[in-house]
Amino acid sequence: MKQVLCWIYDVSELSDPLRFSRGMAALPWEERREKVMRFRFEKDRRLCLGAGLLAAEALRRAGATDLRLRFSEYGKPSLPAHPGIHFNLSHSGTLAVCAVSDEPVGVDTERLTAFSPEVASLCFQPREQAWLEAREDHDLAFTRLWTRKESWLKYLGTGLSLPAASFSALPGETPGEEITLTEYAAGNHRICVCARTGREVSFRFWQSGL
Repeated sequence: MKQVLCWIYDVSELSDPLRFSRGMAALPWEERREKVMRFRFEKDRRLCLGAGLLAAEALRRAGATDLRLRFSEYGKPSLPAHPGIHFNLSHSGTLAVCAVSDEPVGVDTERLTAFSPEVASLCFQPREQAWLEAREDHDLAFTRLWTRKESWLKYLGTGLSLPAASFSALPGETPGEEITLTEYAAGNHRICVCARTGREVSFRFWQSGL
């Protein structure tokens, strides 16, 4: 069975100015460094930097030696020099995640989010809204369903050109053929990986050593 690795990194350590500085120096992409510094808030800078550091490490461990990136029209990154290595990034709260596979993959993480009926009415189908309303923990159910939807959209690489309400991602169902949605709880965060059916999904924590 082929494997999908989902790496998880708690970026809280980057609140240390020295570690942040070391991380910026270690980041292999100048464009990412520029993006980090465009953020106004330190928490957003840490997340952006942490996701970049995690991606570089995950790709090297997957065998990538040329980390030059190419982006699709919807912003999904790929490695032109390594077409057999696919990856996807997400970050929220204090976590950055990077999923790596030999085929297209999508990943999303969200810190536990308060249930929003307004967002649900815009982004979820009636069956999904009914499922949410029936859950005892609305916040957890809302976060789970959102990560499931987002991971599928990121798997497709279409961004929100495909409306979130146009498909269902209820637990026990999949929005597409021959794909599996694998969920993981990491503290007060939820993670969902969307990958081809038959891939074993493993979750591993990474420490930067900065």
